[in-house]
Amino acid sequence: MGTQDRDSALSTEEARRRIAETSFRRTEAAGGPERPGKIGLEPECFAIRTDAEGRPASRVPLVGDDGVLAVLDEIAAEGELLLPRPPDQAPPPAFDLPHGGRVTFEPGAQIEHSTAVHETGAAALDDAQCVTAHFSRVFAERGVTLAFMGLDLWHKVEDVAMQLDAPRYRCMRNYFDKRSEGGRTMMRNTCSMQVNLDFGPPGISEERWLLSNLVSPLVTATFASSPKDGAKSARAQAWQVLDTTRTGFPAPLVDGVGRDPVEHWTDAALSADVMILWKPDGTSTCGEPGFTFAQWIADGHPDIGWPTLDDLDYHLTTLFFEVRLRGFLEMRAIEAVPPRWRAAPAVLLSGLLYDGAARRDALAILEGYRSSLPELWEVAAQDGLDDGRIAGLASHVWPLALEGALRLPPGYFRDEQVATAREFLEDFTLRGRAPVDELAEALAIGPAEALAWAAQSLPCPEENPSV
Repeated sequence: MGTQDRDSALSTEEARRRIAETSFRRTEAAGGPERPGKIGLEPECFAIRTDAEGRPASRVPLVGDDGVLAVLDEIAAEGELLLPRPPDQAPPPAFDLPHGGRVTFEPGAQIEHSTAVHETGAAALDDAQCVTAHFSRVFAERGVTLAFMGLDLWHKVEDVAMQLDAPRYRCMRNYFDKRSEGGRTMMRNTCSMQVNLDFGPPGISEERWLLSNLVSPLVTATFASSPKDGAKSARAQAWQVLDTTRTGFPAPLVDGVGRDPVEHWTDAALSADVMILWKPDGTSTCGEPGFTFAQWIADGHPDIGWPTLDDLDYHLTTLFFEVRLRGFLEMRAIEAVPPRWRAAPAVLLSGLLYDGAARRDALAILEGYRSSLPELWEVAAQDGLDDGRIAGLASHVWPLALEGALRLPPGYFRDEQVATAREFLEDFTLRGRAPVDELAEALAIGPAEALAWAAQSLPCPEENPSV
């Protein structure tokens, strides 16, 4: 990567073409009937060792005889759920699943399951739930609870060591520490559940892109599960102070510059600071705040030279906007919620973006708030649904999403999955509550009750006679 040959270096025009080619995949032909796209899920969790009373005692480290990797290596040795790690696997560690998908790790040893890409939401939820159920059972046999919540409430970030030592994570720590303490919290003490959806054809893709951003503050408030110091979503607050050049919302979108996701994303990517620079010999150096990718193209770097296509491709993996473009819409605002409620964000976001009537009605409600997106995001993190404006928008938008989900083709979600989304709205959203409020009530009882709340699970559908 990097080149001292200015003539062979990446130009701004080449960078824009590359971003358009790699970040966008239109999935249907224009003019045809709208169909729901594919879907993938990425739930994360903490592995927390408990004492005899079920109270959180310590975070389980990644390595060691009783570490997360050792447990997953045992599961892989069974040969059914995980494939064994190759002996020569380069860091960071990862496990492939026989039927697609991967298990990877965040720098605080959080476990992340990226499902295979599925044709239906029902299949994606089943995939995630079967892995969760199996992992939860195996870890529980070792006195460990898998906790699905936005923030580890029992372990200070200073007490959670960095578990990944690859150059990427060293540079992330170095770079983010120069901006705020939010990077440490985000990397080592937070969990989310991403929902990944298709763009769709031209015309529809622009609507999905705009709406996925506009609804993100409502997502933050609706699925908040990280209470701290009076805030509903301390996880979102960590992201908000992390690095404004690569988080939040692309400035052209907020400023109302059309609906073109290519233009929005390209400008955002080139304006983002460079977090890590790779040398031709494979070693790296950490970026400095204020040095943007556009500046790298224009002026070069005194040690590395000028960027290449490989440098641009890597830079795109270091962008963490609330909606990230990776050939699909990676929706990142959802906090980890107990598996009991996992169907709710999957159903509601699919219904909202994949059903034309729901999407257009929601756009009519939310587009007037486009210039207020950063403000709404801050309010959503601090006050959640206690804020009247956020609660009012949620009470209008999410019922539209549920109606949209009901109009998706038969089998895209099963009846009980849609029923979970309806129950979530009735129990939480339409009452001005979110999972964080129920978690706070459990915390008031005690740490064991709160940890049990975060572990509410469901059996794999194959093990459930009612499915």
